[in-house]
Amino acid sequence: MPDSAAGKVPIIACVRSAWVFLARNIRQLAPAAAVCAVISQIGAAVSLFADPSGQTTSSSVLTLVPAIVAGLMFSAAVLRKAIRNEFVAPVGLTLGKDESRLLAVGFSITLVAIPLVFVLSIVVLGPILSRIASTPEALEALAQDPEAMRTAIEEALGPGGLLALEIGGILLLCLALGLLAFMQAATTGEKRVMVFQALRWTGGNVLRVLAAIILTIAPAVILTTIIGLAVSPAATDVTTYLLVTTLIAFVGNIFAIPISALGAVLYKGLRPTDFGAK
Repeated sequence: MPDSAAGKVPIIACVRSAWVFLARNIRQLAPAAAVCAVISQIGAAVSLFADPSGQTTSSSVLTLVPAIVAGLMFSAAVLRKAIRNEFVAPVGLTLGKDESRLLAVGFSITLVAIPLVFVLSIVVLGPILSRIASTPEALEALAQDPEAMRTAIEEALGPGGLLALEIGGILLLCLALGLLAFMQAATTGEKRVMVFQALRWTGGNVLRVLAAIILTIAPAVILTTIIGLAVSPAATDVTTYLLVTTLIAFVGNIFAIPISALGAVLYKGLRPTDFGAK
């Protein structure tokens, strides 16, 4: 990959390779998924036990730190296995140069994504929000009631419009996750931060890469969402809530494995043979 005769990314082969990697390595990577799921909830646990009402906002950013660290550690563990066939005992997790480079990738992408998301929000969501709320106060009230917000959007767009908006959101999420996985894989393989250089490797395969990303990641996103919705009603108190969110995080980590694996498949196939030595 890519196919040497046609010079094209084999979409189905890439998708299959990503999910086969999950099937072959799930038992080895599941402990790391569980450990990182627990780590990711540390910030939320501290915040909730300090203020069970959930009204505290001063520490909200700090609660994200354990989740970010856990995500970096797990992504690095999967990519080391997928790219270099390395597994660090006992569960594959480290906190070193690989994780630092992935953090740099995330930071770089965030700097680029913030203005893009802002513009996209104005273009896509601006007209919708202006139709469902005539004043900033009304919009703020809707923002505090997700069900009322959904109802207002459905009334403004109709069921078909709301469905299209949701599908569009899922597709954008899939593309973002897939491109991030590809850049993370290139960074892990080259042992240096690779963002725009990696994207240039897609060349004339952009649409095929995007198709492989959607076909691989959409099932993972949908399955994770369904499982999350199924178990969320069980969260009736702080302790149960944390158990449920930890379970959801674990499931999310498991279904993140084929996402990272796809990034590794694309990296190995698209990396130019004459690219500088690693």
